[in-house]
Amino acid sequence: MKDKNLDYSSIIGLILILSVLIIFTYFNNNNHTNTNKHNNSKKLDLNHQEFSITDQRKKNHFFLLENNVLKLKISSLGGGIHDVLLKKYKAYDSLLSYHAKNLYLIKNSSFLYKLSFLNQKGLNINTNTLYFQPIFLEKNKKSGIRTLTMRAKNPYGRGFLDYIYTIGETNQYDIGFSIRTKNFSFFKKKGLVSYLNLEHKILSLEKDRNWENSYTQVCYSVSSNNENRNYSDSVKYLSEKKTEDKNIYGVKWISHKQQFFSFILIPEKILKSVFVQSENFSSGFVLKKIQLRTFINPVKNEDISFRFYFGPLDLKILKKYQNGFENIIPFGWGFLKWINKYFFLIVFQFLEKTNLNYGVIIILMTIVVKLILYPITYKQYKLSAIMKSIRPEIEKLNHKYRKDVFKKQRAIMELYHNVGINPMSGCISTLFQIPIFYSLFKFFPTIINLRGKSFLWVEDLTSYDSILKLPFFIPFYGNHVSLLTLLYSLALLVYTKLSNNGKNNFSKNENDSSIPDMNFLLYLMPIVMLLFINSYASALSLYYFTSNVINIGFFFFIKEFMLNEKKIFIKIQEKKEIKRNYWNNIIKKITNKRNKNSIKE
Repeated sequence: MKDKNLDYSSIIGLILILSVLIIFTYFNNNNHTNTNKHNNSKKLDLNHQEFSITDQRKKNHFFLLENNVLKLKISSLGGGIHDVLLKKYKAYDSLLSYHAKNLYLIKNSSFLYKLSFLNQKGLNINTNTLYFQPIFLEKNKKSGIRTLTMRAKNPYGRGFLDYIYTIGETNQYDIGFSIRTKNFSFFKKKGLVSYLNLEHKILSLEKDRNWENSYTQVCYSVSSNNENRNYSDSVKYLSEKKTEDKNIYGVKWISHKQQFFSFILIPEKILKSVFVQSENFSSGFVLKKIQLRTFINPVKNEDISFRFYFGPLDLKILKKYQNGFENIIPFGWGFLKWINKYFFLIVFQFLEKTNLNYGVIIILMTIVVKLILYPITYKQYKLSAIMKSIRPEIEKLNHKYRKDVFKKQRAIMELYHNVGINPMSGCISTLFQIPIFYSLFKFFPTIINLRGKSFLWVEDLTSYDSILKLPFFIPFYGNHVSLLTLLYSLALLVYTKLSNNGKNNFSKNENDSSIPDMNFLLYLMPIVMLLFINSYASALSLYYFTSNVINIGFFFFIKEFMLNEKKIFIKIQEKKEIKRNYWNNIIKKITNKRNKNSIKE
């Protein structure tokens, strides 16, 4: 029985990649739920500064406030934001199988906030039960900023409570929100306790709800010194997989992040203490429910001010705020984040300027990366060719030392040394490529520019492509068939077969049945990848498919034009001959010296 073929560097690389996939899949398993209703909208006439209400019989009325990118519907009951529409984006429509619905980041009061006041006499005010009336609307002619003031009466005496909203005319995704009291007698009572309560039900907007939920979580930034807004402080997170609550101190801002969009609460002054709870839902239209509570201290004639960001996780937009918002984009952890931000993103943005289809851009991006990595690829193929050339010598050593494993290994390492190769260099090059391999898992599902972009049969490059819906669920694989994943797995199988052809398992003795045949592991990788990335972003499958097609092309190009196996074999023989002559000359010199010494004696 002949020796089975095995390249240890490939096996080590395979095991490492499998480990990465298992760990990545484990940390991306998640849990998740629902809500929806409809109300009448009312209109603000900005030209005449009058408020038109469509149905005077209803107590709860709604007023519109908008700019080029946002449309807000504000409720008279509670004075809060009832709806937030993002004008430049669409939500996924399951009936049409693409992004076609209006994208409401907030819908039907899925975002509720209220002020609660309690004094020693037991009097309690909750602003969600108060009715606010619009008393003032102004548009600044120079800046274009619109200001809407909603006012509620004090139910226990004199004074008013105002909610003041400001919105910019241009493409601004943030709005101002201030709380103002006017002759509010309730504040004269001693022992007043007041706090802000916020509840946000995060709505599902994408094709794959579970995948989207794995990117939905609370992010926040805190300051080590509450008096100093040092935005270089790192961003911290609550778990995206489980229900969690936490007391946070010195909060500079707090974000309710989704896969591509986010709400961010930015207080004018750092919040000393905030209690946050994140609750997962397993089904429905709601991904998570996030509750927040923080104590506030209203002061006479002084506003309590915040800014609310309702917008996309777009790196360029978030960077403009200069407060670290861009760090909530999940590019990965550690050096993987740096690879994505300062390599893949730069290459992607450069190619994006060509205005080509995004699928073509991903293919071009793959070509650029493969050309950069070509020297490593060339060294791998060269090592493979040399290993194939010395295969007869290794077989001889396997036969000669079949009963002594240690002598066999020593002889094989000496052979490697004589021909001038390091078999571990293949493993090192594989290790070098693993960070690139893994970083792409985080890159493609987070690039909002790819969201909703189609390519051939693919509807959305940030989600899986499906050519067949299965009536059952397969563990790891899912309940659909992705054509791009099938093509990638097939290309990987072909490349594995080509690159493994002729390699030798020099460590296994033909008569040693105690060592199992591990060659099958190399062919297990395409099956594993088929299972693991079937539900991942189709852009990832497209990248890997293109990468393996290029690898196959490199294989034939290098074999036909760059490496001549006959010449390599001749060079190896020449090196062996030079080594042999070198040691023979040394032996002759030693022998001659001994002979001369014996003659003298």
